[in-house]
Amino acid sequence: MKEAIHENQIPTDQAWRIFSTWQASGKEIGILFISQSGSIATSGTLKSAHNGTVRLSSESAGAMFQLKDATFLYGPLQTWPRWPNPPIVEIIALQAVLPNGSWLVMAEGLRPQALPSPMLPR
Repeated sequence: MKEAIHENQIPTDQAWRIFSTWQASGKEIGILFISQSGSIATSGTLKSAHNGTVRLSSESAGAMFQLKDATFLYGPLQTWPRWPNPPIVEIIALQAVLPNGSWLVMAEGLRPQALPSPMLPR
């Protein structure tokens, strides 16, 4: 597994160029953030990327990530967008692995599925 991570590792300046391209395009970016204390999946547009910080927003929320010390990976990533239902799809994603073990995945076209509404008893 460690070898696969290093195969896709990119220089920090290349990651920031990708962020700049996304910011200029205004495209919606899918976001998956996983840390020891929880996780979130959402989407939004990149509003700023400078000084090691990335800021994204959508109609209903905003997020800011401090990526100054992150290791960046770019390339194919398999995801299961309709978990637990198939199919598995492969996307091209920019990933940031933080020193504390948190993991951020961002990709154009990655759309988190809404959680199903609970079934009410009849």
